[in-house]
Amino acid sequence: MGYVADIAKSLRARDTVFFGGYALYLAFSYMTFHSATVLTSAGPLGYGIEVMFSIGAMGARIVVYLICALVVRRLPKTSNSITALMTIGVAMVGFLVAGMVFQFSSAVSVDMFAPWLLLAGVLLGAGDALITLLWARFSSTLTLRAVYLFVVLCNAVSLVFYFVVTLIPSSAALPVAALLFAFSALFAKKALDARPTVEPEYSGPVFSGAVKGLWHPVLGTVILCFMSGLMLQISGQHEIPLESFQQTSLFTSAIAVVCLILPALLIKKPFNVGRIYSVALPLSAAGFLLLPIIWNAAGGIVNAFAQLGAMVAGIILWCMIADSANDTKLPSTLLFGLALACTNAAQLAGTAIGFLNAETLKQGDLVLTTVALVSVYLLLMAALLLFKDKRLASDDDEPAAQLTPEEALASRCDEIAADHQFTPRETEIFKLLAQGYTMPVISEKLFVSENTVKSHVKSIYQKLGIHVRSELIDLVNRP
Repeated sequence: MGYVADIAKSLRARDTVFFGGYALYLAFSYMTFHSATVLTSAGPLGYGIEVMFSIGAMGARIVVYLICALVVRRLPKTSNSITALMTIGVAMVGFLVAGMVFQFSSAVSVDMFAPWLLLAGVLLGAGDALITLLWARFSSTLTLRAVYLFVVLCNAVSLVFYFVVTLIPSSAALPVAALLFAFSALFAKKALDARPTVEPEYSGPVFSGAVKGLWHPVLGTVILCFMSGLMLQISGQHEIPLESFQQTSLFTSAIAVVCLILPALLIKKPFNVGRIYSVALPLSAAGFLLLPIIWNAAGGIVNAFAQLGAMVAGIILWCMIADSANDTKLPSTLLFGLALACTNAAQLAGTAIGFLNAETLKQGDLVLTTVALVSVYLLLMAALLLFKDKRLASDDDEPAAQLTPEEALASRCDEIAADHQFTPRETEIFKLLAQGYTMPVISEKLFVSENTVKSHVKSIYQKLGIHVRSELIDLVNRP
């Protein structure tokens, strides 16, 4: 675990606090969108109103993600301060509208305050998308292992914040959520300022290569997000007391976070984060298999399984997109915007379909059993699709065989890469350097810019303590 200590030593205490601002955002998200914690400030609004709020937020996220992805290359670069202030401004208007609705919800009819609550959902969803893209920019400045540790640890810390929130009076939930959001946006600005500035580069072939590398995990996560939205509506979640739902979510999420953090702490060699999809898929499948049997028992444990599957898949996808943006120097807003628009659209579709059909599905119902089996089948298809992709497969799954000279060279490069803690992309470029390829050729093979290749080669030379290609060849050929 020396690499963890190295990361910790390289950070100043102040920077560590700012980086933890992502945990504040996650706690805000749990309160506002993943449970009814914030909406309970207004008392019983009705489940249909809560779903309308969620749908408004998801729709706004999709629009903001797509707009930002499409215009990121055409707009002049704005400072981190302006972006953070704009993000806070949009969200604060949403909080004000929501506060107004909560204040008068008991005195006016549902028909009067429902459009205003929908507007609050739209504004908070737009603010949520903007702050997500801020933290995406920060994540894209980290290596794969670093961003994985960052995201998982922030998820762990956010559970602590969320637990504290469950202890406060419900009337304080809305202002607490507003404070969490504002501080998270400010910390995101400070965290970006603390990282080296990297000018994004765009080229068609590089973008095509990134899409080719990411579409399998995006599709897998889309399926899980659709299932998550569907399960939330058909599992009887709205019949569960909020306290029970919160406790179940906290407990199951804590277990999932522990399972996620162990690979990064215990595996020394460069680990393939995509393999952790093997955790997400069984979690969701278990939820749907149990659905016809235990319905909403144990505080919504069935629903929690499906939500955890989507959460784990979302964490993995976040890390893979951040690593791709870091590696290719493509604008992070472009990659994250397109991918997150897809996952939110899938969750929106699952939520809408589940809500419209929830009343026709009852525990033990034949239709419900059919839904569960079809869902498991779709998850199985997602598993086959993901693990058929060799980039998401484990190197340990390859059968033992007599190595050819090319395979022996690759094996020797893997050993050196593991000993010097190369990133996956550095390992890939290291192998091509050892085979004698030039930087322009490597750039074409990997669909990245030549400047990106030069940056990785410089890092490889520094880690090996060498200065020229001949020293690299000697090192590889040394017994």
